[in-house]
Amino acid sequence: MSDTGGSRGEIQVSPEEARFLRRFFRLQALPWMVVIAALSIAAARWSAPVVVGSAEVEQQLSEAVAAIDALRSENAALRAALDAESKRVQAALDRRVGAVEGRVAAVEKRSATPGARVGDEVAARVARLEERVAAANGAHETLTRSNLARLRDVEARLSGLEGPSGSAVPAAPMP
Repeated sequence: MSDTGGSRGEIQVSPEEARFLRRFFRLQALPWMVVIAALSIAAARWSAPVVVGSAEVEQQLSEAVAAIDALRSENAALRAALDAESKRVQAALDRRVGAVEGRVAAVEKRSATPGARVGDEVAARVARLEERVAAANGAHETLTRSNLARLRDVEARLSGLEGPSGSAVPAAPMP
């Protein structure tokens, strides 16, 4: 046997064995290594993101900015609509409360006159009117809470779109 390597850790093989091993490697292992390398390259190219040209990036960025501006204007419109609805509901509630108070005052005035007596029917009617006023107040508060929750949801979605670099200036003041 001849020594083909100079260091102590190498395997000692004859020239015929070396030719056999080289030929065996070329015929058996090399094709598999080429296939594995080709598959690795294909997988890397398939999974890599497509490089977009700067014009496309600018277009996507301008579309995103336009969408954010549209959401801001929608947010401002929702705030204005919520304020207007709140004022309208409050005015209607004030009118109804005034009417009920006037009716209660009229019933109390009639009951204070001599000869008039307050019966169970009048007391029940006053109680029903007071319940309706309380229900109207509760409905107004529920409507306001619901609209404020929807507004907070829209603001959260807007801040999610803006990300951490969002504008520090709010779209409209809180009601």
